[in-house]
Amino acid sequence: MNTAYTLPAPTVKRSDLYGSPTIRFVASLVDTTLLVFSYSLVLYSMSNTSQPLYSWKHLLHDGINFSDVLAIGEMLPLLLYLPLFHWLYFTFLESSPKQATIGKFTLGLKVTDLRGKRISFAQANLRYFSKLLSVAPLCLGLLLILTTRRSQTLHDYIARTVVVTE
Repeated sequence: MNTAYTLPAPTVKRSDLYGSPTIRFVASLVDTTLLVFSYSLVLYSMSNTSQPLYSWKHLLHDGINFSDVLAIGEMLPLLLYLPLFHWLYFTFLESSPKQATIGKFTLGLKVTDLRGKRISFAQANLRYFSKLLSVAPLCLGLLLILTTRRSQTLHDYIARTVVVTE
């Protein structure tokens, strides 16, 4: 008699202590919304003081004149400001006494080291910059959250951090 045995699919047993993938995703949406809103305010306030840029159709038909180049030049500092603000938002807030960005704090999450202690500014920097590795190869580093017991992503592993519920 030829009997085939099937094994149950492996499951990852998670504790309620760690932030679930869904709640972490919603927290990132809250943070992204706040950042995009603040960027929009900055861009809007700068657009009132600078020469208005015309549509792509206008630029392609009439070309770029000197005033357009000056208007673009006035916007160039934003290329430094926006990434700098993004970096400071995440690193300062995650290493602050609240241990969370506004999105994480709103949903009752905080970032800790592996012993449950507050992370340092250096550790928050490592966590922030290693997010590039998490998203680089098709976001596979983020999908790691679905397979780990402590709901850690690649940047959590690199920085030796976990996101926990309060």
